Amino acid sequence: MNLDELSDAELVQRFKSGDSLAFDAIVRRFQDRVFRLASVWLHDSQHAGDVSQEVFLRAFKGLRGFRFRAAPFTWLYRVTRNVCNEFNRRRVPEALEQEPIDYENLPDAQVFHRETARQVRELVDVLPERQREVVLLRIFEELSVKETARAMGCREGTVKALLHKANQNLRGKLDNSGMA
Repeated sequence: MNLDELSDAELVQRFKSGDSLAFDAIVRRFQDRVFRLASVWLHDSQHAGDVSQEVFLRAFKGLRGFRFRAAPFTWLYRVTRNVCNEFNRRRVPEALEQEPIDYENLPDAQVFHRETARQVRELVDVLPERQREVVLLRIFEELSVKETARAMGCREGTVKALLHKANQNLRGKLDNSGMA
């Protein structure tokens, strides 16, 4: 049987039973999602790669004790969040050394989309942590309310309330920024 056809829980069970190839399948299945989450939490794709490696190192060590109290991705999300928080606490504030974008040589539509994406990212970044987290999981990661609640360790009603409040905050920020 192709390991990629197994469910998340079946992969974890196979890994716990000693099948190291099952862990490779877990990494393939979740590496992009972990990287995206880390990129958002860290605001830096270079460091997100390093953090993603650390997440999977911890997963390799920790999955043997996994008790299926949550979905494997929910557990991996929490590991990612913890590693990102640890990284951010250790990180010395760094000056962003990015080359400025040469807008002169970009098509107008691409400039518009880049600017809009940057502005939306900035607006989401200033939301309170729990609201930012719910937007990240529900909107960007497209998790269901139930999956988001599991990942955040809260009730579904809390997810809905946080998403509603985040939408209100974003709408207010959009009105104030002139983007609306």
